Amino acid sequence: MNLRNFVNILGLFSYVLSRLGCVALFAMMCLTVVDVVGRYVFNSPILGAFEITEFMILVMVFSFLGYAQAQKAHVTVDILYDRFPATIRKTIRIFNYIISFIVILIVCWMGFEKAAETFQTGERPLNLAVPNYPFVFFLSFGAMVLCIEYLRDVIRKLTQKEKNK
Repeated sequence: MNLRNFVNILGLFSYVLSRLGCVALFAMMCLTVVDVVGRYVFNSPILGAFEITEFMILVMVFSFLGYAQAQKAHVTVDILYDRFPATIRKTIRIFNYIISFIVILIVCWMGFEKAAETFQTGERPLNLAVPNYPFVFFLSFGAMVLCIEYLRDVIRKLTQKEKNK
């Protein structure tokens, strides 16, 4: 297997995870609608709807981070960047990806430690019997997928031929 195929296979993680984020967003919308209707029409809200929504927001955000990086959909400020020569731009991008990788790797590591702690303590929301640790593990997994995307970008930048703009 060559490097290009390996990089493309790693990209599947981001795509699959983004679809999970779509499901979480849809489920969150449905839960909110049912909760609002139950609250105001039947005077019977869903117990724990707020906590469930919090969990789904976490799943949604950390599902889309890697895919957004793969699509280069994150916000960038390039006022001066476009004025630099191609070699300088390439160096800046690689440096940016490496620093971002390190920061997100720390988030992944600390998230994993927090998940392990939450697993040991059995922490859970007040209104639900659902433990917190699977969602904190998911945070770490989503951060790991974003790290993979940064690594893919570094590999792409290092192997691509320079283009003058």
